[in-house]
Amino acid sequence: MTTLQCGERECRAPQLTEKELEQKVKEAPLWELSPDRKSVSRTFVAKNFAEGLKFFNAVAQLAEEWNHHPDLHLTDYRTVRVVLSTHAIQGLSALDFSLAARIDKIDVAYSPKWLRENPLPSPV
Repeated sequence: MTTLQCGERECRAPQLTEKELEQKVKEAPLWELSPDRKSVSRTFVAKNFAEGLKFFNAVAQLAEEWNHHPDLHLTDYRTVRVVLSTHAIQGLSALDFSLAARIDKIDVAYSPKWLRENPLPSPV
């Protein structure tokens, strides 16, 4: 079990071992592991600019609450890409995957066309 060490200014966790990383990636099928294995990312395509910005801001608020800040990108007026890594260890920790799971629970008004082409898995 990984122990998180949280202080007033930041929350740190040890870097995942290769075995732990493989398990976490399996548990987060919507997130893509980077080629260097130091980050995971997911792209969300909202139905319009306002919904993309709403989701972007919801992720930002959650990141502030957790004091764990992903790289956020808003492109093509409605596409939000979230990149998670633990900057302090220059790699992935359990905290990244915990935050990913929480981000997955944020309500997104997806683009209907994008959703037809990229169906989300049914909740288990």
